[in-house]
Amino acid sequence: MEDRKKTLKDLEASKLQTIETLDNLLANLGESLIARMETVSGIPSDGETPVKIWDEKNRLQKEIANAEENIVLIETDLRRLGELEEEINRLERERNEISKDVLPVYTELGRLVLIDSGFENFSSAFEKEMNDITMKIDYQQKKLDELDGEEGNIFIRATKGVRGMVNRLILTKNEAELEKLFRGAGEQFFIALENPGSRISSEEITLSDEGIIGSHKQKGSEFRQRLAELRDEGEKLRTERREKAAALDQKGNPARRISELEAFITNTKDEVIRVYRNFGACARKEEWRKFFAPFSETENIQDEKIDSISKSLHITEQQIEDVKIAIAIDNENAEISKLKAAINEKQQIINNAESAIAGMKNQIETAEKNIKNLSEKQHG
Repeated sequence: MEDRKKTLKDLEASKLQTIETLDNLLANLGESLIARMETVSGIPSDGETPVKIWDEKNRLQKEIANAEENIVLIETDLRRLGELEEEINRLERERNEISKDVLPVYTELGRLVLIDSGFENFSSAFEKEMNDITMKIDYQQKKLDELDGEEGNIFIRATKGVRGMVNRLILTKNEAELEKLFRGAGEQFFIALENPGSRISSEEITLSDEGIIGSHKQKGSEFRQRLAELRDEGEKLRTERREKAAALDQKGNPARRISELEAFITNTKDEVIRVYRNFGACARKEEWRKFFAPFSETENIQDEKIDSISKSLHITEQQIEDVKIAIAIDNENAEISKLKAAINEKQQIINNAESAIAGMKNQIETAEKNIKNLSEKQHG
């Protein structure tokens, strides 16, 4: 019984392997026939079943091509997004560098303009604040000078360092405020030059092109021009990135879409192989032999292999059927043996019961005789 089950398992494994081999041979036959027919003249239109298979093959291959094209489009868009991100970051780095470089230019130009009497129309707005800060700086510097020349007892000398440090801190803060004012004034001066109006006169515009002021103005203008170019270029790139990302997201997560398309292509390619197999099987049917005859001259060897594998498969299937029948007979015989054993067991129980019943009947007869004898003695 167990040997037959092992034999059945081996035969079924052999059958699956044979079916796989046969399917591969039929698929290869179908693929080669289709390739030859496409090369020669295309499939005739009078074969209903082959034409349907042919059409299905074309449909599946078109779906694969469309899916592959969609993957290329998505990957191209993703790659472009990456390029845009890198380019935007590069522009931002350059913009940050130029923004740092232009600050000293703003500061120096603002200082030159605010101390030059030729720019009174522009500098008047900053005059009071500049004077206030300058007075504070002069005051702190004077106090430091006084501390440097200060003489006194131990207590005065001990506190001199602390007072000096405090005054230097205040002086540094005021100097920073003045530098900030110059920088803001320089930037405002550029804005006024770019947008002439009441804040700057035509004489000041002409004067701004002369000497060291003109040199700083030229340098600053170059920086500002490059910053404007970077801003415009960056905005174009960010707009493109935003539109590209929105278009991708509108159709779903790109990575998931690529994964789904790749899975679809894999499954569809399996379907194409199935179509090739059906085409090969169709070519071997007697009713279609004439239909495929013009394209099958070189398929004799492959036909012989398929015939051999088909016969082997048929033999294996017959062997499987024989073993299954044998196992079924074994199962029936086992059931019969099981039932016979049960019958014997029950029969033994019956025999034992009958023997017990016979003994009980003898006891009853003996008891009845004893009753009769006792009754006779009682009446005698």
